[in-house]
Amino acid sequence: MKSVITFILASVFCISIHAQAQKPKYIFLCIGDGMGLVQAQLADAYLREQAKDSIPFLYFPYNGLQTTYSLSSKITCSAAAGTALACGVKTKANHIAVDETGVTKLESIAKTLKQRGYKIGIITSVSIDHATPAVFYAHDASRNSYHNIAMQLPVSNFDFFGGGAFVKPVDGKQNAYAELKKYKYSLITSPDSLQYASQLGTKVCVFDKKTELAYGIDNMPHRITLAQLMSTAIECVQSPQGFFIMAEGGKIDWACHSNDAATAVKETIEFSKAVQQAMAWYRKYPNETLIIVTADHETGGMGVGAALYPYYTNISLLANQTYSYVECEAALSAKIKALGSQFTFDSCMAFVTKAYAIGTNNLYLQAYDSVRLQRAYNFVFQSNADASGDGTLLYNISPKALYSSGNKASAIVITMNKIIAEKAGIGWTTYAHTGAMVPVYAIGAGSELFQGLYDNTDIPKKILSLLEITK
Repeated sequence: MKSVITFILASVFCISIHAQAQKPKYIFLCIGDGMGLVQAQLADAYLREQAKDSIPFLYFPYNGLQTTYSLSSKITCSAAAGTALACGVKTKANHIAVDETGVTKLESIAKTLKQRGYKIGIITSVSIDHATPAVFYAHDASRNSYHNIAMQLPVSNFDFFGGGAFVKPVDGKQNAYAELKKYKYSLITSPDSLQYASQLGTKVCVFDKKTELAYGIDNMPHRITLAQLMSTAIECVQSPQGFFIMAEGGKIDWACHSNDAATAVKETIEFSKAVQQAMAWYRKYPNETLIIVTADHETGGMGVGAALYPYYTNISLLANQTYSYVECEAALSAKIKALGSQFTFDSCMAFVTKAYAIGTNNLYLQAYDSVRLQRAYNFVFQSNADASGDGTLLYNISPKALYSSGNKASAIVITMNKIIAEKAGIGWTTYAHTGAMVPVYAIGAGSELFQGLYDNTDIPKKILSLLEITK
């Protein structure tokens, strides 16, 4: 009886909150791909130490937790999780806005709102045909059907898209870019042209020159940033009828897949900069704007605490790493190619010392660190037949990738990244996703509805309930 009374009281409380909730006109759904609580917490701690700054969305007045499992597993993929966040329905791994059969199409909240006169913006730091952005405008049984997904983008008639270029724009006679022009989209590929986007008088697509935006840690000039995409999207979708913008920080996930703590932290900061653009809009229209910040899942099993350094943290050590695992691996691969057999372990240590500023900011290598780097060096130059086990368990290199590319320089980079993470007091449990619940942060009209514990499928349902829209 007590549990029944508790449930009734809780239900009455929720109904009361719903009755009092304001109806938002401008809605931002910001998804940090792979961003669990720890990724955001460490980014906040890093900013506080390095710049006397913080991650503002952590301090939104309302917060909750959402479950992330898919119909395939307790540990989801981005396609299934994205479908839940976009369509409010659980599905199987790799499915893009289709049900578990892979046949029946599911309508995303973006499409629902578009039909009701809202303007729609979809932006991401990865390719615009990647899983998370795709679930809002496309349908396919496989997230890897990049061309088919790209061809569906123009048909959506959404008002603004921004992100990395299409992965597979051309297949036979079909060209996704030509299709965009057919559907009257204006294309922008230069950061310098973003200022003119809202003046074009058409639907707009902004593409980086690569299939992903640059990592924030790499500080590449003349590249489009997620914050720029957010500010441009807001300018382009302003409307008396209201708008909905989905913004994905997609490369937090990628950095965590490689257990690269410094890159993950700085990519979370890049995502936060985009959210701050939404907050600037909120400050103008606080009674009409709703901002929701969450994740599709957590990646890497990132933790505050490392086995080799119990009860110890030194987050500032991450500042020693000034470029991502991608750029570091490219530089190391070039060095190995240039020196060939002359690339000795001493050469390896010289590269690592310079790349990670070892010897400064109290960053020093211990004996066990050198042992692991020696092992990684040996792995790079041993035969593939002997390397597949270590490749998977230690260096996140699958046997297939090992045999096809022959480039194993990432073993040295990932080893050094894990060493610096440990010394900073950061641990990892996996190179993949985890089944951990992820936080939800909310501010603005109706934000109180996002308190508590609920499923990822509830997020679009809560938004639509605030708008008094039923499917």
